[in-house]
Order: sequence, then structure tokens, then C-alpha cells
Amino acid sequence: MNTRYLRSMIYAAVLGVLTACGSVVEGAATISVYADADSPVRHAAERLSKHTGIAIGQANADREIRIELSDQPNPALGEQGYTIRSEGDSVIAIRGNDHEGVANGIYTLLRTSMIEHEKDPFRKTWNVQEKPRFAVRSMLVSPYRFGASYGFAALSPDRWSIQEWKEYVDLMRLCNMTTLTMGSERVYHPDYPQSVRERWRYEVWKEVMDYCHEVGIKFNWFIAPNLVPQEAFWRNPDERAIQEAGAWYGCGLIWGKAKDKILDIQKYTLQHFRGLDGLEIIYSDGGGFSFDEQTGADPAAYFADATRSYIELLKQTGNQSEFVYWNWVLDFWSKVMLPEHVLEEFPKYRTMQDDVLPLLPKEITYLDTSLLTVIQVFGPGIQAKGNPPLRETILLGKQHGFRRVIDVFWYMNPETALNMFPHPYIRRGIQEANYAADELDVDGVMGYRLAPPCRFLGDYAFFRLACDPSLTQEQLADEMAGLLCDKPENRRTAAEAVNTLENFWSTKNLDDLAKAERLFRDLLKEEKSKRLEYVSNGVTFLSYLVRMAKPEIETDQRDLLKIELYQTIKPMYIFQGFTSDVIWQPESLRFFFARVEMMVEDYRNFSHMPEVVDRSIYPKATSKPFRLKWPTKPDKPEESRDN
Repeated sequence: MNTRYLRSMIYAAVLGVLTACGSVVEGAATISVYADADSPVRHAAERLSKHTGIAIGQANADREIRIELSDQPNPALGEQGYTIRSEGDSVIAIRGNDHEGVANGIYTLLRTSMIEHEKDPFRKTWNVQEKPRFAVRSMLVSPYRFGASYGFAALSPDRWSIQEWKEYVDLMRLCNMTTLTMGSERVYHPDYPQSVRERWRYEVWKEVMDYCHEVGIKFNWFIAPNLVPQEAFWRNPDERAIQEAGAWYGCGLIWGKAKDKILDIQKYTLQHFRGLDGLEIIYSDGGGFSFDEQTGADPAAYFADATRSYIELLKQTGNQSEFVYWNWVLDFWSKVMLPEHVLEEFPKYRTMQDDVLPLLPKEITYLDTSLLTVIQVFGPGIQAKGNPPLRETILLGKQHGFRRVIDVFWYMNPETALNMFPHPYIRRGIQEANYAADELDVDGVMGYRLAPPCRFLGDYAFFRLACDPSLTQEQLADEMAGLLCDKPENRRTAAEAVNTLENFWSTKNLDDLAKAERLFRDLLKEEKSKRLEYVSNGVTFLSYLVRMAKPEIETDQRDLLKIELYQTIKPMYIFQGFTSDVIWQPESLRFFFARVEMMVEDYRNFSHMPEVVDRSIYPKATSKPFRLKWPTKPDKPEESRDN
């Protein structure tokens, strides 16, 4: 038999089967990639090939997805930008000025096809030209020992396998994020035997770093400057940092007394993660504060010395890494958070914000959260402290000329027991993204997570807004729905469920939550999506908590609801940590009851947080001290306010 004829018969048979399965385009097609494409571009092309069924090959097929660098740089794209254009019926061209832009274009085509449940990208006409609004689009994931997800299997990244990390990194890359920041608050060093429990985490996280680089995502490491293994804290009683006023205990030493010891410990970590892209250091939280006489005499000098020391340590360990300085609301800390007795004893803590900035090298990246987020999260505390004038410290960073300035969307995950449950944050995300773009004009944005699995909705809203702040709630909910469902006919219902859940967080109306829970649960009967399963399970859990938090619920009624909730979540994979991590059920129930009480208390305490900040409180971003204009309560006469 003629060989060419035999090949054509085999191809026709395979094509018929695959087309029946919706796996390939009509007619022969190929994905062609330019010769010197880097690993992230090729990885993106492989994911596109897997989704569409179109093989990667030479440009000799009837139809072609042509992946290429621009012949002449397109000024409108700059770095990271791309075009996706149909050229007739047979060619889709994806172009960028650089490898990263090309990869972003591939992922945009892939993501759009996934949302639209389309295997054949040639069925539509493409005419896309985009450049991400923020050059840095980062997510800080903190797999450490607090939040209600504390160490629980599957739910918390505290115990994720490399495969679970890869799934999360793949979602980030699908949405064209640039950076994963690992905020471990864990330290392993072979000289401290008790820290061996962290060694496997270091090994997994090294694999995470390598995978990030493979797919084109940067990997940053996040610590406090004085962080050491807990064993080092206990071994050195005369050098222990005094941290309680900053809400930490047991993880740091005093910089002025133990600088060499701290740096030697951290040197091991930086050698282990050689090749990391950035080192991020937080001074005002994470145990970085120490309220001892030596540190308190000049905390800004400590921050500056630690910055210079770690920049030098990066060089010593062979890391050509960016240094990211976390200013972390120093102005707010000194005026609201720190106890008055601490400020009286150490008055330099009052001026640390102004003292430190002139001491820092200008080539570093400066990071902070916005005053808009501070208002949302800490509003009652600011008022209780007498409403002291506050500043937009992100603008302070810009005025001092640091190389890059980043806004942390910290509202996404305040560290409460509610951190694990589905919360879209669409409206709040839109407000912050537009504030960051239009008023702050920052170079980058960062999100924050302790427990990602049930938080797909919030993650996705942030990821997309980091690229395009102009997206609407309708667009975001529709995209989320497309990725939650395998069946296109369920997309409209899924979008309604997302919007209803978003509405609940604004209204706190149990009817909205009950409707969202019902919609997600009904969808789950028809769908196999893991994302949908986790969101639906999380909303079910949340609905019980909100019912328990109602003031009219008596203790015995709440206990019955806890038992009912325990039985409800037992078959849910994502909540295995609550039911099967502690395998003896009498003990498991006691732990569970205690956790649920913490969650109910947090819901009561934090349900006042507005979804969108009232800008009449803070009409215009300013680096000058500004006394926030809180709405006057109806039962009190309006007080005069000085700006």
C-alpha cells in the first residue's frame, strides 16, 4: 500500500476521533514557535497545544498559530505587551517585543479559549493588543503557622506537595502574573536539630522556585530581618527580641546583639535558594520589631543597617537578586498600633517613618499597603486612637525616588480565621486597582494569601485586575464562571452565583449567602471542576458560620449546628484537615468546635469591614498628614475636623 496514502488514512481516522471529542480544529493545523524561544514560551505553547489538540510543529499546515517576536519593536507594547491577530482564516499570529510578552500573549489566547470552552481558536477573529498596566504582578503566599487553615492538609499551603504548588503557579501564569513571593516565617539550619522539621519544606520550595523559573515566574523570598529558628530563640535568652508589643513571640533575636548569628543562619537559606529573584524584608511586622533598649534607641538605623547587610549577603551567596524593602505602614504603626507606653519609652518609634527613608539605598524596591486599605481594615482602631493624621506612605516612597514602588492589596486576606473562605473582592479589587493606577501610579501590585484553595474567586479577580484595572464586575464574574465550569451551559448560573456571593459580603444578608450556596451546590451536581468543588464547599462552610454568628442563636443551638457542620464537611476533600488530620473523633470534634468558635468570633468582629471604601473619608491621595473625615453618626453632633 502507498505509504503516503496509509499515513493519510491513519491521520483521517485519528482526526475523526479527536474532532468528535472536540479536541482539535477542523483541518490540519500547527503551532509554530520561533527558533530561539525560551523555556517559558515553549511551556506556554505546550499548554496551548494540550488544550487545543493542535501539535507544535513547522509552519506547513493548512492553519497555523504563529508565535513570533516582532520584526520591529512595537512601542505600544513595550515590555510584556503582545498582540493576537487573525490574519485571514488560516493564521493567528501572537507577537511581542520580548519573550515575556510573547508568553503573555499565548496565555491570553489560552485563558480566553478556556473561559469560552473553545478548543478551536480559529472559530473567532482575534484582534487583541494589550500591555499589562503594572509591570510587577506578585502574590505573597505565606504557608506559616496561623490563620484557621493552620497546618491542615490540602487546605493550607503549609503542607502542600510540589504538585499542589505547581497547580497554583500554573493558575498564576495563566493570568500573566510575574512573581510568587514565599513568606515562610520558617527557618531551617542544620546547626539547630529541632529545625529539621522544616527541611522538607525547604526542599519542596526549592522545587517550586525551579518550576517558577521554568514557566516564567519570578520567585522571591520573604522574611523579617531578625528571623531565626525557634531553637535559636530559646538557646539564647540574653539575645531574644522583645516582640510582644508587635504581636509576635519566639521567632527573632535582637539585631544589635546577634547580628552575626542571624546573618549566618540566613546565609544558609540564601545559599539553598541560590538563584532566587528577590529578597523581601519586612521590618515592622513578622517579628521584625524588637522593643529593647538598643533597638528602640534608633529603630530606623536598625532597618537601614539590616537592609545594607542583606544586600551584601545576597552578593556573598551568589544571588543577583532584587532587594524589596517593606515599609509596611510605619506611619500607621507609630500613630495607631504601637502602645503608648512603648512610644513613651522609645520616642524614636514615633519618628521612624521619616527617619528611615533617607537612610535607604535608592536602587531598592519600596513596598507598602495603601492608606485606602488601612482605612478599610483598621478604621475603628484609627477612630479609637483619636483619629490622628495619617499619610499615604506609598507616595512617600515615590517622592524619595526608589527604583520601583509596589502597592500591596492587603485587604484580600487579613489574618483572621475567615481567611480561607470564598470572598470575590471584585468591587474592592476594582477600587484598589484604579486607585493604584490613577492616583498612586505605582510600578507593581501584590496580593496576599494564607490559604489559597477556597479563594479562587479573590485570586482571579486580583490577577486579572493587576493586568487590566478597567475590567468590570460583569466581565470578571463571567470569566470566573467560565473557569469554574466544564459545561458552557452552566456559565450563566455560575456567574450569578459569583455575583450573589459578592453581594453577600456587601450586605451581610443571609438570604444572599443562602442563594449563593444553593447555586454553587446545584452546579456541583453537574460539574467535575475542582475549583468549583472547593468554592462550593467553602461557601457551604461559611453559611454555617454566619448562621451561628446571629445574636439570637443560643449556645445549645450553636453546638447542634457545629455537629451538623462537622458531619457536612466530613466527605469534603478540601476540609480533611478538620476531620481526618486528628483521627480520633472525640479529640477531632473538640479541636473542630474550638476552631469554629474562633471563626464565628472573627466574623462578628470583622463583618463591619466595608467592601468599598467611602472616598469622602479620604477624597484624594496625599503624602501630607491628613485627618480622615469619618462620617458623623446620626446620634452625635458633627465634630469639627482639621485637615
